[in-house]
Amino acid sequence: MRPTLYLHGFLSHPNSAKPKLLKEAHEKIGKPFIAPELYMSPDEVAEFLSKLIKEDLKGGPVDVIGSSLGGFYAAWAKEHLPVEKAVLLNPALGNWGQVDFQPGWHKVSGLDREMYVCPEFMVQLEKMLVKDLKKPQDYLSLISLKDEVLDPQQTLDFLKDTKIVKIPDGDHRITDFAPHVEEIMSFIAE
Repeated sequence: MRPTLYLHGFLSHPNSAKPKLLKEAHEKIGKPFIAPELYMSPDEVAEFLSKLIKEDLKGGPVDVIGSSLGGFYAAWAKEHLPVEKAVLLNPALGNWGQVDFQPGWHKVSGLDREMYVCPEFMVQLEKMLVKDLKKPQDYLSLISLKDEVLDPQQTLDFLKDTKIVKIPDGDHRITDFAPHVEEIMSFIAE
C-alpha cells in the first residue's frame, strides 16, 4: 500500500487536528502515514522531500496531502517526484493573500516553537511554483469559499481541472475537517 505524506502549512504542525484525523483513518486500513516537520526554507523542503521519497521510501510511489503552504509543496512534489495522488487543502499556489512570509522569527501555531524565515524565502517559493498540472485528474482539491487567508476564486481558477470539493462556509484551516476524511481516503485509495 502506498504511503501518504502529510505536509502541514506555514506555522502549523504535523500534530494539528487535520493530520490527527487523517492518521487515524490511515491506521484503520493499514496505510502508512508520515507527517514530517517542515520548519525549513523552501529549498530545504524540496531537498528533504526528494530524499524522503527517492531514498527513504525507496522511490515511491507515494500519495501526498498538503494544507496551505503544504498544499503548495504537495503540488510541487506531485509534478517533480514519484507521487501518485495529491490532495490539496486550501493550497497556497501563488495566491499568497494574507500570509506573512516576512523575514525573521515567526511563532508556530499551538506550539512553543518558532520558525525562521530567511530573506530568500519568497524567491525560493517563486522558483518552485507549479504553473501547470500534468495530470489534473490525480488531484483532489478542497477549497473553502470563505478562506480568510487565500483568495478562493484564484485557487478555484487554477485548479479548475482537478476534482474539487467546495466548502461553502469553510475557513482557511478547514475547522470542520472530519466530514471530508472519508472522501480523501477514497480518492487516495483509487
